[in-house]
Formats: sequence, structure tokens, C-alpha cells
Amino acid sequence: MAGRVIVNPLLGMMEAGGPAEVTRVVSAGGGAVAFAAIIKSNHSHNVYKVRVVEILSAGQTPQEIGSELKATNLAEDFTQPGQLSAGTYVLVNTTGDKNVFYAQP
Repeated sequence: MAGRVIVNPLLGMMEAGGPAEVTRVVSAGGGAVAFAAIIKSNHSHNVYKVRVVEILSAGQTPQEIGSELKATNLAEDFTQPGQLSAGTYVLVNTTGDKNVFYAQP
């Protein structure tokens, strides 16, 4: 498997033995979407081009699906160049019309 898996600390630290569940409160008619993705390249500063991955059976490499989209890393300074490398797996949350994730380099 290329890269490393980043678990969103806002959704629970799996590496630290934290909770394995995610809870969201959504208003009527609203929705919240989260998906696993792989970083393909840095677009600009803390914005990356990512691609959705489908997680298969344990031990298998996740399969890339769909086309690339842009997602913003909230852990990085928006005035500095992005530090995450291509091949890093992240958990992306869709908030309104924005895709965001939190991954420390």
C-alpha cells in the first residue's frame, strides 16, 4: 500500500485506541458525507487534489474510484505550501460545498 493512513482526530483517534464510532448531528434536510480518499497532488498551499477510494477486504489495497476533486487540509497554514505527499490516505468530510480533512504532516 503506497502512503500512510491518516485518521481524522476530529472523528476519533483510532491510533490512540479512541472511539471507533462517528456521530453527527444534522439539521432537517441537511446531510453530512465523509469518505476515504488518497492524495494525488498538491493544488495550492493547503488545498490538495484527492480521489475517492473504496476500502475492500483487509489486506487489499484500496481501489481508486471516480475523478479527482479538491479538498482543503485544515491542519496546515493556508499561507504556506502544503507538506503532505501524494499517496497519503485521508478521511474527507463534505461540509456544504467544501471538502475538508485534518491531517498533520
